[in-house]
Amino acid sequence: MTAFRLILTVFFGVSCFLSTAAQQQLSGTVFDAQTDSTLQDVFLVNLNTNQTTTVSKTGRYSIPAAEGHRIVFSAIGYVPDTLRVEFHMFVTGYDISLKQRYNLLKTVIVTERDYSTDSLERREAYRHILDEPLPGITGRNTPQSGFGIVLSPASFFSSKNRQERELKKKLLENEKVEYVDYRFSRSFVQRYTGLKGDSLQTFMLRFRPSYEFCRQSNEEDMINYINARLKIYLRREEKQANERKRQ
Repeated sequence: MTAFRLILTVFFGVSCFLSTAAQQQLSGTVFDAQTDSTLQDVFLVNLNTNQTTTVSKTGRYSIPAAEGHRIVFSAIGYVPDTLRVEFHMFVTGYDISLKQRYNLLKTVIVTERDYSTDSLERREAYRHILDEPLPGITGRNTPQSGFGIVLSPASFFSSKNRQERELKKKLLENEKVEYVDYRFSRSFVQRYTGLKGDSLQTFMLRFRPSYEFCRQSNEEDMINYINARLKIYLRREEKQANERKRQ
């Protein structure tokens, strides 16, 4: 029995070693497909290992992966992209470009299905972070009875837990931004204001509603909100035009 256990131990140890050894660092840069500028605040998740990371301030990323693994890239305002890792990517590196979800130069009609589908895909990709409660200052050492709590500051302040907390926070913020973009979409606002081009963009930036309002309001509430803000916007524009005439 002892010999059998030893064989099993060696077997699993070798398997884990080979699995780890097969992984390499996949690295590259993330760009905006329209402007070719580098992107920040891009989230990456390896769907095969559930490992996550974010890009650096210069748009660079690096994540452990193996040939055949699938890596999801997602960012606020961009269409998520899934990369299937190939061997040559470890040798040359791999740069990826994300497409803007809402092109400011065109009228884009965003349906509820578009938002719901993207939201479900994001939640599925990051389920291991969003659904699992992260350990607090007690780590996972709290007994069922609630007595004899063991503090675990080393675990709470560890680099891994800190990174997971930060990533979860950003993912939740990302979801809120996407929802406001869906409810306060360019096509919807243009339909009820008649504004176009720079005027439309200025209006949307100046009067962008809060996430809480978007969640609590129905379509009629949103239309009334837009109409009320449109009156304010037009009064300001008229006032500025009169001031320019007097100069």
